[in-house]
Amino acid sequence: MKRPTWILLIILLALVGLLIYLNQERNLETVAESTPVEPVEFLFSDTDGLPAEISISANQGDTVAIKRADSGSWVLAEPFEAEADQGSAEATASKVTSLRVLSRLDVPSDAVGLLPANYTLKLSFTSGVEKDVRIGDLTPTSTGYYASMDGETDTLILDKAGVEALLALIQSPPYLHTPTPSATASPTPQAESTPDLVETGSETPQP
Repeated sequence: MKRPTWILLIILLALVGLLIYLNQERNLETVAESTPVEPVEFLFSDTDGLPAEISISANQGDTVAIKRADSGSWVLAEPFEAEADQGSAEATASKVTSLRVLSRLDVPSDAVGLLPANYTLKLSFTSGVEKDVRIGDLTPTSTGYYASMDGETDTLILDKAGVEALLALIQSPPYLHTPTPSATASPTPQAESTPDLVETGSETPQP
């Protein structure tokens, strides 16, 4: 076979390969466009505003609460009033607004740890809106937590990472300075007094 024929054959094969590649790319784009993307549903909307007060309570009674002061900085309100670590508090507020709803179910509240709730999240927003979120059990697939909220008839499943980041506040409140327990002096025990022992000798009979 002559050299020009070889060159033409190579060019032809290159063109065929290019056409196959372009056709595959076109098919991938078509599949991507035809595949619906599920919208992300957040628990709170933009119209609620930003969190101004955040309180989370465990069923056992432990409560941690932070609130935004008039100055705009975060302060710790419970378990006692103290300065708050601004970075940690602001991160908590961001976790609240980014809580995602994975799905909605119609299941009895008492069957998934919502009656009574394992945890209660109370929120006040800059818009004046106040919302209570009840948090129940971890789902069987361990992907989220059952939850319910005032005004919602469905049982919600919230994303696990977001919920657990908020639950961690109970164990690690955002103190600016970690409080150290004051040492209490224990009373010194008093030594019991021992009565003096008087040695009594036998009397010598008088003659």
